[in-house]
Amino acid sequence: MNTQIPTRLKLPVTVLLERRMISRSFWSLPSWYLYSVAVGENVAAAASASGSAVSAGQSDKGALFAWSGYQVTLYKDACERYWHALIGDKPLVYVVCRDTEEEGECNIQPVIVTIDYDEATACAETDELVLSAPIPAELYRYMETFVLQHYQPKEFKKRKRRKWSEEGDKGQQPGRG
Repeated sequence: MNTQIPTRLKLPVTVLLERRMISRSFWSLPSWYLYSVAVGENVAAAASASGSAVSAGQSDKGALFAWSGYQVTLYKDACERYWHALIGDKPLVYVVCRDTEEEGECNIQPVIVTIDYDEATACAETDELVLSAPIPAELYRYMETFVLQHYQPKEFKKRKRRKWSEEGDKGQQPGRG
């Protein structure tokens, strides 16, 4: 019987992006928003696993498109970042997207799905499109369980102050003074 806790957890997800059309006088331009990330095998298997977008209906603000075949991977060495997200005001899920050369309704492709703020920020710094939304409850529970299994916050220890006024000449560096 293997009782070892895995140090990496991969969760299959489906990404739902919302395309809102911004219209001005003689032109219109799509603007993309992360609508949701659905977690689970059944959801991921329901949509096309080819990596292309599948129309998923309409929201009150725009058209929805779904991509399946993606994974959110939780790593043991990133637990401190996950913990900070959990104790923060609003944990988010991030989807990094790239423009595609395809003509048609959908000219965007998700590349990475993550809950790691540092990873999302690194992608944003390289001019990738990073979309975010509140983390879904099911993904939040997986993240919380993973953090509880793998992370123990370090106790804060305040540094002891040196009494520099009493040190006198002992504190000076050689060659000075």
